Amino acid sequence: MGERTGEQNGRKVGVLVVAHYRLGEEFLQALRLILPEAEEFTAVGVRPDQSLDEMKSQIHDALRAADQGEGVLILTDMFGGTPSNISLSFHAEHRVEVVTGMNLPMLIKLATLREDKSLEELASFIKDYGRRNISVASELLPVGEESS
Repeated sequence: MGERTGEQNGRKVGVLVVAHYRLGEEFLQALRLILPEAEEFTAVGVRPDQSLDEMKSQIHDALRAADQGEGVLILTDMFGGTPSNISLSFHAEHRVEVVTGMNLPMLIKLATLREDKSLEELASFIKDYGRRNISVASELLPVGEESS
């Protein structure tokens, strides 16, 4: 049996964004401004007025809805935060990978790449891609002439 790819029988790796408050929804809104066809991504916002059970239930429901049979890549806003910690708790019982520290370039790339890679390949690739798309402007721009 060959290695599983990101799309088999029309199924893709699902993508779930889990973040504080509405951050994930705002990321997806920005993504859809750039790529209107990126409708399959789902976001869950975690709020401090929710109980842990409510948060877990909300993420679990979204995870099940996002899974098309190839697993789900969960992107969170930061490692060690509540969204990340709860998402990691699903690793043992579901076919998921959790990548923390998401950024918009990661989401854009995921919208165009999911059919080409397995869940595990996609998680590794997107982590590296996200890192490569963080820049310090002064390191990229040419040094200007000093003012006199």
